[in-house]
Amino acid sequence: MAHPGNQRSMEEDMADAVSETMAEAMPKNRGRQPEVTMDSRLDSDLGLDSLTRAELLVTVERKFGVQLPEQLLSEADTPRDILDEVMRLKGEQPEKKSERHRAGGKETEAALDAGNENRDHFSVPDFETLQEALSWHAREHPHRTYLHWIKSYDDVRSLTFGDLHKGALRVANGLFQHDIELRDTIALMLPTSHDYFYGFFGALYANAIPVPLYPPMRASEIEEHLKRQAAILNNAQPRVMITVPEAKKLAAVVKGMVPSLKHVLTLDEIWANSLDRPVTGVQGDDIAFLQYTSGSTGNPKGVSLSHANIFANIGAGNEVIQVDQGDVFVSWLPLYHDMGLIGTCLSSLWYGLHLAIMSPLLFLTRPQYWLWAIDRFGGTLSPSPNFGYELCLKRIHDEDMEGLDLSSWRVAFNGAEPVSPDTVARFIERFSKWGFRAESMAPVYGLAENCVALTFPEESRKPVIDYIDRDRFQKDGEAKPVPNGDKSALRFVSCGKVIPNHDIRIVDDDGNELGERQEGNLQFTGPSATRGYYRNEDKTAALFDGQWLNTGDRGYIADGELYLTGRNKDLIVRAGRNIYPGEIEEAVGELELVRAGCVVAFASGMGESEGERLIVVAETRERDQKKLDEIKEKIHRIAMDSLGIEVDEVLMVRPHTVPKTSSGKLRRNDCRLRYERDELERKSEPVWRQLARLIGGTWSQQGQRSLKSAARWLYSAWSWTVLGVISIPVWLLVNVLPGLPLRWQIAHWGARLLALFTGTRLNVEAAERLRKLPKGCIIVSNHTSYLDSLVLAALIPVPVSFIAKAELMNVRGLKRFLTRMGIEPVDRADAQSSVSDSRRIAANTKNRRLVFFPEGSFDAAPGLRPFHMGAFMTATVLKEKVIPLAIRGTRRKLPADRWNPRPGPVSVVIGEPIQPEGDDWKSAVQLRDRARKTILEISGEPDRLLR
Repeated sequence: MAHPGNQRSMEEDMADAVSETMAEAMPKNRGRQPEVTMDSRLDSDLGLDSLTRAELLVTVERKFGVQLPEQLLSEADTPRDILDEVMRLKGEQPEKKSERHRAGGKETEAALDAGNENRDHFSVPDFETLQEALSWHAREHPHRTYLHWIKSYDDVRSLTFGDLHKGALRVANGLFQHDIELRDTIALMLPTSHDYFYGFFGALYANAIPVPLYPPMRASEIEEHLKRQAAILNNAQPRVMITVPEAKKLAAVVKGMVPSLKHVLTLDEIWANSLDRPVTGVQGDDIAFLQYTSGSTGNPKGVSLSHANIFANIGAGNEVIQVDQGDVFVSWLPLYHDMGLIGTCLSSLWYGLHLAIMSPLLFLTRPQYWLWAIDRFGGTLSPSPNFGYELCLKRIHDEDMEGLDLSSWRVAFNGAEPVSPDTVARFIERFSKWGFRAESMAPVYGLAENCVALTFPEESRKPVIDYIDRDRFQKDGEAKPVPNGDKSALRFVSCGKVIPNHDIRIVDDDGNELGERQEGNLQFTGPSATRGYYRNEDKTAALFDGQWLNTGDRGYIADGELYLTGRNKDLIVRAGRNIYPGEIEEAVGELELVRAGCVVAFASGMGESEGERLIVVAETRERDQKKLDEIKEKIHRIAMDSLGIEVDEVLMVRPHTVPKTSSGKLRRNDCRLRYERDELERKSEPVWRQLARLIGGTWSQQGQRSLKSAARWLYSAWSWTVLGVISIPVWLLVNVLPGLPLRWQIAHWGARLLALFTGTRLNVEAAERLRKLPKGCIIVSNHTSYLDSLVLAALIPVPVSFIAKAELMNVRGLKRFLTRMGIEPVDRADAQSSVSDSRRIAANTKNRRLVFFPEGSFDAAPGLRPFHMGAFMTATVLKEKVIPLAIRGTRRKLPADRWNPRPGPVSVVIGEPIQPEGDDWKSAVQLRDRARKTILEISGEPDRLLR
């Protein structure tokens, strides 16, 4: 619904448009015009005939910046009918008649206070893209709060759908001013904040592909972090990275490591004037963004996720948990992680749920903030990996929870890493005193290759834990149940059943499907499944087994429910038994002086004569050697007595030695490689030394960048010099030579010389149509750069007349030149210019070639803007053919608001002539639509028409 104040302003503007039109069309009645109201009849009350109503529509289009449908000419009875259509086109739903005077025009939507905002329920349409979803919410309820960003107890910042929409449009325009092209990738290295959402949706609004990355956590790890991020960036090949000021200081280093990266910018640097609308042209099957895997078993891979994948996944998951607008998501998960981004933020966006977010760092330092946020905002849905629940158990004291109420929390997702039966049981027991229900704990399974979710519990219930025979499972892979409480049993937590419209299966190493309770490789299929890894054909081929995708995980299915047992690459085989490191790691992590979650077990020495060895690495802060020896002995004893496993070597290492992914998963393979290279405990180096080593490794790349930059500036300087040298004699000759044809010949050859000496190749497609241009015709072209007029002057047979904005006549030294070139000025600021100027031009320029840029103006964003009617009204009056023409390459050669031209060709495509079918307004509208459709097709530009 439109903001009441905004609607009153639009009604005043509409009344002014009607009055202006009546004053121009009926000057004799200027002093005694009837009063204009929104419900006045256009014909009987205001006396507007069909031509004047046509002029009214032109005035309204100019005043409000929209393109009205032709049928409105006959269908509109009142100014309100026209205003309703304008508001629909501008994305502001008109108020219903019964609501127009409600509450004296005051806001009816309550301000949010601690999550108690009026959360009206509504139905959402079937969106095709994420940007379409945000645009719809911004139109329907711009003042509705999308999210609250929790910085501290006393600093909570809201973001409405409308503000996010406007901010994203500003970022999109800023991206275009930094040379972004359609479907380019945009790296986002931003922490949890409003800026992240502006950057993410700004990239989408620019028809680009966002690539979420994580910022460095510690300066001491800057070298390793940049190397890992460089691997991701070189795969994604972004042109722009948006990051924080602190990381921007390393821009030269990062650009030296990533050849494709042209700009490293903060959001303040990329912030620009707002685009009028998102750039369109994206389909549901197009890539929405790249979600890089955590890299727990190798280098991160860029999962290509389409809009259709994302909506299929969110829809299937939410069907199971029955989401509606009464739900509130609360999340501390990082926004570069699939569960944090897709599972919470994009899911909330689709359904218009209220979302409360906080930084992962805030959670790690003060985990109680998470639970208090659920209390304060009435959170009903909130996810966390298993370690988050474990952290709450260890770090939160009872006195921190005094007065806490978790009774609103109906689904506590537990996924993204193995779920510990002990953690689940202890969290339920501990926090039940503050209202947490056992039925709320929901172990789930998902992976980036399926967006995020793959299995959910079908109904609210206590977590299901399966006790199985250890020996049978480790030797034969059979998950045979044993009585609950059997101390020797292996325990696995059910992750629920596969989400709707998807399927899973368990297969052996040869791809044969296994039966109930047989452990093997987990595969899946469904509409959420990725089409593959971005620019990685080998890994994509390994991902697919026909229509099925390999997860890399192992598990078994019992009663239709999935039980995960571990990762294929982490499997340790000892004496014919399959051993998974997770059980060892969890048991060791419970020892005193050992850092929980910082223990890793792996097999080393595969293929060597002495055989494979089992290694356990555990972090500790303890430095006393005697105590360290005691811990090692306990680890050996626990492994043998409880698990029946003999450990070959135990290493006690200092904190932060065990490598982890950005989402906190253990990188076991990386740890193994470091162990085998004897680099496990690398000495901490000063940051300056790490940076010096990185810079030293990129000096060649930085040198090449400097040479390319110098070459671009030299070309720019040369181009302006050539322009100056050529334009002076052209200007003088045009001002003194007689006859318009001769003057145009001078301008024509001047433009061709400029192209020649700047190395600009001019290509013409369908050149025969250009040679056969009649002396009397209307040429309409897209408009992308200041170079467009020069290109057409160099190619179109002379003489020709350009239609230019009247403001140019006020530029000193230009008026005489333009007049002598036969330029016809139009006043774009005048609401009546389309009609009156069309009549004047038609009367003055018979049998002449007229060139129009019907878009009227251009900006840095690609796309064909709405067309004004002047060219087409002139064509219908003159009964001349319209020649559609498309220019390609000038926007890249000299973008809007940039004055450093760059090398590159320019091409012009000539469309088929279009003959007007009549001489009335309807014919002019049809002519406009046909010409615009042709130019849209031959230009290759996306459509920026407001729908």
